[in-house]
Amino acid sequence: MKYIAYSLMLVSFLMLGSCKKCKKKDCQNDASCSLLNNEAVCSCKDFYEGDVCDIETRSKYVGVYTGKVTYTFSGITLPTNTLNFSVESVGSTASKFKFSATDGSSTTTFNCKLTSETSFVLESVTGSSGAWEGSGTISTGNLSMSGNITSGSSKGTYKLSASR
Repeated sequence: MKYIAYSLMLVSFLMLGSCKKCKKKDCQNDASCSLLNNEAVCSCKDFYEGDVCDIETRSKYVGVYTGKVTYTFSGITLPTNTLNFSVESVGSTASKFKFSATDGSSTTTFNCKLTSETSFVLESVTGSSGAWEGSGTISTGNLSMSGNITSGSSKGTYKLSASR
């Protein structure tokens, strides 16, 4: 009986100690706190990182990437210019970002949503005729995307490749 009482006291002490440590940790953005090797550790929700989950993953991708979009229609690859793609965060949803490119007087904006830390899907395109669909990957050094494009009655594919 004495052993059980001591065990209960020890468990209560450990639980109270972990609560105090997690309260001091101040995990952000709905992250959870747990004890690992007697240290409070935040477990971040998707698209957040950092010691207290205060950094949006998308923020590290903001900047200018330089590269090309290659279009192929009916087996013919069209020549394109080198473009600067400006990546920005969009709104308060941590998974949303956009990138824009200006070619002459026309600006095309690609609105995207992260599906993992480095993968994304294209949600919409503004400033361009045609219907776009696709997906890609992004890192601190590279941006790539590919998919299908329909322009009028022509259907083709595109591939974007850019780096910082």
